[in-house]
Amino acid sequence: MDTTNGGYSKLAAEYNGHLRGGELGKCGKDLFIMAAHLREEGHRVDELKALMLSFFFDLNGVNSGPAINRSTAKRAADAFGASGLDRHEMEELYIETIRGDTVPKPIMSVKDSLYVFEVCLEGKTEEADEMLARFMEAQAEEYVGKLKGECPD
Repeated sequence: MDTTNGGYSKLAAEYNGHLRGGELGKCGKDLFIMAAHLREEGHRVDELKALMLSFFFDLNGVNSGPAINRSTAKRAADAFGASGLDRHEMEELYIETIRGDTVPKPIMSVKDSLYVFEVCLEGKTEEADEMLARFMEAQAEEYVGKLKGECPD
């Protein structure tokens, strides 16, 4: 990415400050705004990467609890369509961009989150919401089981 936009540089500096400070909710918002700048500059793959990260942050509840951000999903679908990437390339990009340690104690694996992301790219955000709800219910049951000593660590 070869961007010289001063607004983008300022946003990137704010993102890095929030990241160093552990303010991941703000990081997700920063990435969403940075993606708009990347779109304006024609960097659609980089826009998609920023939206992937923002999506993963929201999905893992770093802002106000796990959620599917519909605005991010819609913009990611648009960026994916304009990126020229095929499905396999997009999946590889997601796996390269999102790491297991992207957020502390992620609620969902990178591969699981990729599946939810792909469902959202197809415009099926209600289905993705249902998937997230089922996943959260399963995690809650597992947690309760651990508290009761029913599940090994």
